Amino acid sequence: MNDVDALCHCGSGLKHKRCHGSILDPAKAVGNLPPNATSFRTGLAGFPGQLQQMHVMNQFPADDPRSSVPLQGAPGLYEVVFVLKRPGFPLMGERQMSFSNGLEGDSHLGIRPPAFTPPGGQDVDRILLQSVGDDGRFEFIGTANQRGFLGKITSRPIQARDRFHAEEIAFRALAPSLSEFSLQLDIPLEIAQIETKDLFTDSCQVTITLPFFDVPLIVAPQSRTEPDFRGVASLYREALNSNSPIYQFLCLYKIIEALRARRKKLQRAAKATNLGQVAATPEIVPSTHQEIRVWLEALFYVRPEWSLVALDSAVPPEVRGKSFDDVIADTLNPLRINIAHALFEDTRHELTISYDELLDTRKVAKLVPFAKCIVRRMMKSDFRAEFLAHVPD
Repeated sequence: MNDVDALCHCGSGLKHKRCHGSILDPAKAVGNLPPNATSFRTGLAGFPGQLQQMHVMNQFPADDPRSSVPLQGAPGLYEVVFVLKRPGFPLMGERQMSFSNGLEGDSHLGIRPPAFTPPGGQDVDRILLQSVGDDGRFEFIGTANQRGFLGKITSRPIQARDRFHAEEIAFRALAPSLSEFSLQLDIPLEIAQIETKDLFTDSCQVTITLPFFDVPLIVAPQSRTEPDFRGVASLYREALNSNSPIYQFLCLYKIIEALRARRKKLQRAAKATNLGQVAATPEIVPSTHQEIRVWLEALFYVRPEWSLVALDSAVPPEVRGKSFDDVIADTLNPLRINIAHALFEDTRHELTISYDELLDTRKVAKLVPFAKCIVRRMMKSDFRAEFLAHVPD
């Protein structure tokens, strides 16, 4: 079922069919799945390392009331399943998708035999988590894998506006409990994927982190690189090795700050030696999808393809056509300040961001690909002999 007249969920104001409803190449679309399917393989269209949602919609006859439900769902009851994994140990192969009923999940938290036998609870096979917060009262059922470790946490039915809202409020209700367990027991509790199901239509969305592309070793040989370049390269790798959007953003923003400071240093040195000002390269964020595609091809030259989702992830609509300086000052820096206040500043300051708030985390995660693009564009301008020297502008 697809409501072709519904507005796109991305907030563009366009109808879904003219926005993200047209991003899939029919040759690469998943197509119809058998009713009992638990997994499938698909092409993923977004930006590597970032969150992406796969929507699976059930089809109904025209006279069935479920056929009129919008693409994103309607007000009603939803079930949200959080599948856990041990950090560094994926549950499935890359680019292989699975529904929650096809996954056991895993963690370091034992809740039943053989991993752990609660006193007087030899027959325990699940746990009940209760949460009371601004959104109301919620209950979650935690189930173990065959080895007795917590693998999945499933919400009791949640009243929500649509699937996006259900995922948001379920995460907000569950995350504080996961954080407390991590703190008390000194273990990570990483969410591998989130599946949100509309209990009226059984349509669902699966939220996962996109894998990186496999690439060939096409790098210009280097005999020597300067310390500034080595420092930036090491921090960039640190960002990519992390699964935390907050940490990724901080690493990338630190690179931006370092590159801007280096430019000022070079300008002062040029002025002191009477060489005049160092010519500044105009740095403007591209506006159209075609301009964005060309811009990105000079920065990520081994990526196999650019979908509309990837283009929108790399350059969000709100920053297009603006100068780097304006975007850094008006968009990136305020977010960096909020993170700094929450994590590093004097604790007398009010916390303005919480990692357990899904919308806050996603606000940061949404800008990580764009911050990465800013870093790579600045590096291509500033380290012409070291970075992408073989790729023309």
